[in-house]
Amino acid sequence: MIRKTILYLSSNDGSDMRITKEVRSLSKHYDIVFMGVRRKIVRNFIYGYCKQVYFIKGKRNTVKTMLKKYLTLRRIFKEHKINSIHVINEQLMIFFYPLLFRKHTVLDIFDSIFFTLNKSGNKLRWLKKIIYTPVDKIIVTDENRKNMMPDFIQRKIIVLQNYPNKFTGSVKKKTEKGKIAILYNGWLGVNRGTDVIEKLLGASPEVYVIMAGWCIDERTKALCKHDRVKYKGIITQEESLEIAAGQADYILCVYSPINENNINASPNKIYDAIQTHTPVIINAEVKISEFVKHENIGFILNQYNFQNGAEIIALLNQMKNMFHFSDELVSLCTWENIENRLVDVHAI
Repeated sequence: MIRKTILYLSSNDGSDMRITKEVRSLSKHYDIVFMGVRRKIVRNFIYGYCKQVYFIKGKRNTVKTMLKKYLTLRRIFKEHKINSIHVINEQLMIFFYPLLFRKHTVLDIFDSIFFTLNKSGNKLRWLKKIIYTPVDKIIVTDENRKNMMPDFIQRKIIVLQNYPNKFTGSVKKKTEKGKIAILYNGWLGVNRGTDVIEKLLGASPEVYVIMAGWCIDERTKALCKHDRVKYKGIITQEESLEIAAGQADYILCVYSPINENNINASPNKIYDAIQTHTPVIINAEVKISEFVKHENIGFILNQYNFQNGAEIIALLNQMKNMFHFSDELVSLCTWENIENRLVDVHAI
């Protein structure tokens, strides 16, 4: 039987944790042709799962890069018989818009451009109707985000949570009594936790930080050089789980409440925490903090822009062992339980 081919279109280099999981799962059933953008060589985790990879060098949204994307896409359609297209986020979909009418198309929304503009629901309905017309299926990361999408596409939406693969290692914390070790990983930036880490480091010499991921601004790059920060570079989700299970008291999971995208974040860190029995630190403005509070799996900051750093550190130390991770929740929140939904959206 001839395997169908999926063209997977991304604006990054394929080192993203979610993209790695998706490509790995899809490759079990389909041939994957991957096209992405990268400015420099970094660790890449998709090569072994793809039939072919096309990388465009340059900044993501420049005219030069866009032209390269277009020419590369023409080449791909000449060299491969594409059965289905998987597009990450609306920005890329808009760029490739005319081509999407020709193939079965799945739009995978991690960070919606409309949520960033605080235009969720039926706001700008006419524009959304135009943009979403060629899409056959839409993937979002939780029920809350599904409900924020316009009503006319609800029937197209599939929920695919940001669960990690099941953690099979052992949870043996090697952290020091009286000290707070925080894992700060993923997309690292001022509005994603850098200013929170700076305040906590400044409030107590007993705070230590393990950083890993993509530094997206200069303050965050500078933070990597702090004497109580250990920067691990870009790592796999499996590696981050190992670090959380053995070296971290908490996982930082905060978002500045500057737009609906942040307020309605659907972070994989919540589920990394569950798998490794490592509580998160999250701010109350983020809606998923209600889930964290209900399940007693993390510490809730009253607000992102807090002032009482010393008081918070005292509470973090006091509450280290007061969180609970039920076997039922750990068993439920794994990628293996839901990856069939991803495979099915490309079944044509």
